[in-house]
Amino acid sequence: MNNLEYLERSFYEKTGETGGTLYVIEQEKSGEAQVTLHCSNEAVVFSIKPNNGFPYLRTKNTPDGIVFVRREKQCWELHIFECKKTVKVKSWEKAKQQFAGGMLHAYMLRGLLDLPPFSKICVYTAYQDDHLSKNSPDPALFRQPVGKPVKKPPYADWDDPSLVILGHEVPHQRIPLNDSGQGEYTL
Repeated sequence: MNNLEYLERSFYEKTGETGGTLYVIEQEKSGEAQVTLHCSNEAVVFSIKPNNGFPYLRTKNTPDGIVFVRREKQCWELHIFECKKTVKVKSWEKAKQQFAGGMLHAYMLRGLLDLPPFSKICVYTAYQDDHLSKNSPDPALFRQPVGKPVKKPPYADWDDPSLVILGHEVPHQRIPLNDSGQGEYTL
């Protein structure tokens, strides 16, 4: 990884070559969540404040954490994390936009850091309350209007193991958070 020294130090956190612990922290006050990431390989987490990404991108949506993980000599993976206190229809649509913004920002960072194309891309949603699953306490989500053809609701992909982001099918994993908004994940 080249050129990391040209980035503001407050913009990223890096492990050693043998791994370590990194943190993805909710960037908006409303959620107040933190995911502790355990990495067995070299990794870097980038934190982009909301509406403070690359100014020449049209999308201003940014995720809470963009993580690059080295698996082999020049083999890097991209992991994008978004934290939500409660996942509802509107917040899930916003999360998918943040994943897309995260991919665009990651591609730009990859170019600046002189890295090859990512060998793997994954997205993650860390959340406390799930109002979209079939076990959701909100039965109104599953109500269909009378006289209209049944179509797949926009939140149906919440239960899918992968999402289509910017034309790429990428694995999506959910990370439950405890009551204080804390969670852990091993990369």
